[in-house]
Amino acid sequence: MIAVLKRSFVEGEVEVSGAKNAFFPAVACGIALGAKKIKIRNVPKIKDVFVMLEILRELGCSFEFSDDSKELIIFSEKIEPGDFSPELFGKIRGSVVIFGSLLSRFGFAKIPMPGGCKIGERPIDQHIKSARAFGFYVEETGGFVVAKGKPSRNISFTFDIKTVTGTENAILMSIRSKAEISNIAIEPEVQELISYLKKYGVDIRREGDKVFVDGDEDLVCDEVEFELIPDRIEASTWLVLTAAVGGRLKVKNVIYEHIESVLKVLSNCGAKINLSQSSVEIESRDVYEPADIVADSFPAFPTDVQPQICVMLLKSKGKSRVVDKIFPNRLSHIDELVKMGAKIELKGGEIIIYPSKIFGSEIRALDLRGAAALSIAGLMAESNPTYLSGFDFIQRGYENFVEKLKSIGGSIEVFEHDEKIFSKESEKMKIEQESKEIFNYVSYTS
Repeated sequence: MIAVLKRSFVEGEVEVSGAKNAFFPAVACGIALGAKKIKIRNVPKIKDVFVMLEILRELGCSFEFSDDSKELIIFSEKIEPGDFSPELFGKIRGSVVIFGSLLSRFGFAKIPMPGGCKIGERPIDQHIKSARAFGFYVEETGGFVVAKGKPSRNISFTFDIKTVTGTENAILMSIRSKAEISNIAIEPEVQELISYLKKYGVDIRREGDKVFVDGDEDLVCDEVEFELIPDRIEASTWLVLTAAVGGRLKVKNVIYEHIESVLKVLSNCGAKINLSQSSVEIESRDVYEPADIVADSFPAFPTDVQPQICVMLLKSKGKSRVVDKIFPNRLSHIDELVKMGAKIELKGGEIIIYPSKIFGSEIRALDLRGAAALSIAGLMAESNPTYLSGFDFIQRGYENFVEKLKSIGGSIEVFEHDEKIFSKESEKMKIEQESKEIFNYVSYTS
């Protein structure tokens, strides 16, 4: 899929959809609790959600998800922990939380190695390590992880690193035992899972980066109902887009505390921010102050907004530095920005960004957040249109992105992949790009 983007100025308002990364633990929570019916409100209609529903269908579930409603009903009475299609399961990273929910409900789980965006190593060793610490027998064989057994009654486990889905799986595995889990991730989606469990009678509490569970072996809930929190990454993307492209925008359905680190960066750089009744209004500036940003576990700046902020920082009046401690290899957008004229260095684990003008070019997205970042770049680019292939990654995590963007003035047209879309003008673009290469550089050092 190819998007053709042209320089734009945005104005108006957008409403943030439900959080994709809260959807997976909500589903897993319902399964772990033994529910026959799982009702989830504010569910975004995105590819990752539909892939998860197909995985659930393979487990024996059915569902209702009407075209005009954001309410999803999953009928899970006939669910069984059978084999999954590796191809289907490998499409999304969030699918891994099924592991903990099946173990909790049935004492057995067999899952393929999970997928998602290819942005460097994303191992599940912490999931396996926690399951073994909980007393489950776990083996890795033929591209699958197989676990079985019952959890020990008194469990104490410390994660080696903070992991969101690892934390969610460990919590789900513990709800019928007694456990103390340390060094947990405290992202809003994890906190929501804890709230879901409390709502249905699980004795669970969080103290800092520890969680304490005093579970009930006989815990069963026939029906459960959840409402997804707003997607903090979508909200952040719209705010960064406005700052980068230029304009004024009201972003509705926002929880301020979930995007505080992003708001702080934007404000410190010079964007005008106003908070009002679950909304954030932003007004752009022509030039921004440079920034030093470290993407890390919540409440730090989110790794899922790292690519987008790199684009905005091209408009700063000095050198900016960005370090991603979660996914240091999340760099696919950098080469593409350089093709457009960006002056960027990769040095010692830092992304060093210099003030740059960028120009329309032919570029390719290789992951979800990279696609968002390069879309922003296309809306910023001067001269020619930008031809962005791999745009279909956007559909994995942003509901109605094109429609929302057009509604605020963004110039975008989307086509199915067809080489004819690259018109004769693209030859002219290549020649013009060569003349700009004396200003472009990127250096890789370890």
